[in-house]
Amino acid sequence: MNWTEGVVWGVSAVVTGLLIGLLHKKGVLSRVPAVIVFLVLFIGGNLLWSAVVKPHLVSNSEEQKVDQALAELPLYTTIKAQEPALYAQIRSNILKLRKEGKSQQDAINTVKPMVSVLLTQRISHAPDANVNEAMQVNLEEMQTLQARKDGSCFKFLYPQVSGGINTAQVLPPELFQKDLNTMNDLLLATGSGQTEQPAAVSTERVIAMMAPVREALGNMYGEQLQMFSDLTKPDVDREKVCEISISLYSGILALQPADSAAILRQMLGAKP
Repeated sequence: MNWTEGVVWGVSAVVTGLLIGLLHKKGVLSRVPAVIVFLVLFIGGNLLWSAVVKPHLVSNSEEQKVDQALAELPLYTTIKAQEPALYAQIRSNILKLRKEGKSQQDAINTVKPMVSVLLTQRISHAPDANVNEAMQVNLEEMQTLQARKDGSCFKFLYPQVSGGINTAQVLPPELFQKDLNTMNDLLLATGSGQTEQPAAVSTERVIAMMAPVREALGNMYGEQLQMFSDLTKPDVDREKVCEISISLYSGILALQPADSAAILRQMLGAKP
């Protein structure tokens, strides 16, 4: 019980005592029944507050805080409108994580993979401009994390190998917000109102478009590219892997916008 609750219960006890005392003076209650009634009301009220009322109020308060936090992020407002079932699942998971002791921001960041799954599905048919913009922001994030030289770039790119990172904590706030805005733009561009689908590009065509990028990487890194065959090996140079990944995506984005978008859709989009 905190100090405020203590004051409330103290006042309640005084008021209850005065009312019962008044009934006792008027002869409605004798001394012993009055004491019993006071104890029953006070202890029963305390139990009712602690077991039912307080948890309900705390739960409602926490839900309101989470709802407000999500409402302030356009990305989640869009998900709520486009994918209500997914939004309900995200909200439920955040509330569960809060009960487990995670901070509100950490809980929101923890459910980001659920958003990533949706984005992977949407990028398969997103307009060229949105695909390239999303990758450009990701490239900026890679370069920023690589400059830290603390392994965060590799964790960002390959969380399945060494665990992910909390981008809200390690990225500059403006870049983190830019990422959220770009993801939101991609979802808005691929919602129910999308009228035009990007032209289908065959795998053979994508391989041909990638040829100059592959050649450049081969000339720059040679046998070091073999590290990508198994990134879990202890001798993998993770800084070098991140450097190569940055070169890869930089090379792709240097192509014509339609070509880079077609390549990225096949690389990053959900497979049918």
